[in-house]
Amino acid sequence: MSSTIARTARSITARTARSLLTPAPSTSAPFERGAALANRLHRHGLDHQRRFASSSPRARVDANKGPVGWTSLALVSLTGATCLYFYDRERQRRVDGVRAAKTQSNGFQTNVAGGKASVGGAFRLTDSRTGKAFTDKDLLGKWAMLYFGFTHCPDICPDELEKVAEVTTSINSTLEKKHDGTAARLVPVFISIDPSRDTAKRVKEYVKEFHADMIGLTGSEKQCEDAARKYRVYYRKTGDEAAKDDYLVDHSIITYLLNPEGEFVTFYGKNTTEKEVIASVRGHIEAYENQ
Repeated sequence: MSSTIARTARSITARTARSLLTPAPSTSAPFERGAALANRLHRHGLDHQRRFASSSPRARVDANKGPVGWTSLALVSLTGATCLYFYDRERQRRVDGVRAAKTQSNGFQTNVAGGKASVGGAFRLTDSRTGKAFTDKDLLGKWAMLYFGFTHCPDICPDELEKVAEVTTSINSTLEKKHDGTAARLVPVFISIDPSRDTAKRVKEYVKEFHADMIGLTGSEKQCEDAARKYRVYYRKTGDEAAKDDYLVDHSIITYLLNPEGEFVTFYGKNTTEKEVIASVRGHIEAYENQ
């Protein structure tokens, strides 16, 4: 009996010792697993809330509002359009001012009521070919290119008159082919600003060197001065004024285009090339014919 009790006591003691020596299971593992699961559920809930919020009408309306509303955008657009309008208007005003300044610097004035430059007008000179009077009326029914110069001009006048001659030949060739010779021809005209030396005979011989159809005009000092003034031509004698025949004349280098009604159309300066003049004259003739 005593031996049985002893064995039982030893067995209990051994189990107790093993239980004490065996490490206890970690009590944090269930909590860690629970925390991980809770985090996943929390994230799933937030993601579900985001999807639900983004799909709701109210959320879409709030998203469209953003930091800038439609009213603000409209105000910004209106302000930009207004600034652009005033900028463009100011730019155009400055461009018009520059053009007006250039026109005035050449001695041209604009007739605001008529919309045309007040250039040209009646004149009475002498035709070097016939020695008879020649007026602005004699150019009616023709296109005309007028150039003011003097026969003693060393280089500029010859260069410009050669340009006028080439333009005349080109334009008349085109008109003859297009209208079978029935259209108004272009007539080149040379007007002297040095009548004291440019006699009718001298002018006649001078213009022959450039074009067979060129009309050479001269006259008295007053007549030539009056014609030059009508076309706003500047000229002045330079050099030794004591020498009667040894001087040059400083003058405007401009060629004027007149339509068949005798009206001033436009002008060409020294830097305008022959091709540019031809293209311009053709354009004006076509516009006139299509009226």
